[in-house]
Amino acid sequence: MRGGLAEAMRNIAANYVMPICWITAHDRKPLILDNGSAFLLDCGAGPFLVTANHVYQGFLAAKNEHPDAVCMVGDVRFDLADRHIASDSAYDVATFRVAHDEIGKLANYANGKIILMGSQASWPPAPPAIDHGVFFVGFPGDGREMRPYRGNSLVEIDWVGYTALAVASGVSATDITLVFDHEHDFDVGLRPRIPSDWALGGCSGAPLLTFVEQRGIFSWRLGGIIYESSSLILKASRADCLNPDGTLNRYPDPMAYRGR
Repeated sequence: MRGGLAEAMRNIAANYVMPICWITAHDRKPLILDNGSAFLLDCGAGPFLVTANHVYQGFLAAKNEHPDAVCMVGDVRFDLADRHIASDSAYDVATFRVAHDEIGKLANYANGKIILMGSQASWPPAPPAIDHGVFFVGFPGDGREMRPYRGNSLVEIDWVGYTALAVASGVSATDITLVFDHEHDFDVGLRPRIPSDWALGGCSGAPLLTFVEQRGIFSWRLGGIIYESSSLILKASRADCLNPDGTLNRYPDPMAYRGR
């Protein structure tokens, strides 16, 4: 990891993930109401946008309270409600159509983003194995800072991504769980250390990538979609909840929808 592999894995994860936020006007200046993470995915039937369902629901609630609220994916204005394909409260995943002319704009955000396809031969990809490597980058709310407003509806935001390389602590039929063992972690020294009290909820919607090694060849594929994150634990819905057209499979436990 100290020899360069950690840096390569961080850069790979950063190539896919983008911040998603919604902004309203306050005292004639832009105000960020909340944010999450998102990515473009192509399972073989064309690209679509993916984030966590509670991120989508947070935008809808904000839009109801602030009719002028605007959603931004990277630096592209994006109407989530108009582009909605599917969402599921149990998996906590939501998907959205992307217009052909938007793909280039989104993929060019922040010096170039890449549509995630992965190394799997066919969809869906196999989940990570327990105690094997996974990695991700997400955008916590504590890592965002709006630059001084210069007018002309120009909104400039600086984002600090949170990154971790870990192992899958648990893999069920629907979820992947990471338990961060800070007693044995180490900092590879690639960037300033993230404060321990940072709220990491903005990582929701980011892709959790499975690290794959076969005969000395390294690759990666989508393991899951992050829906819960903190300094102690991270949870993601397995990638096989998604279909190639962006629709979602029904959660196997019907009781999971009660009260949601």
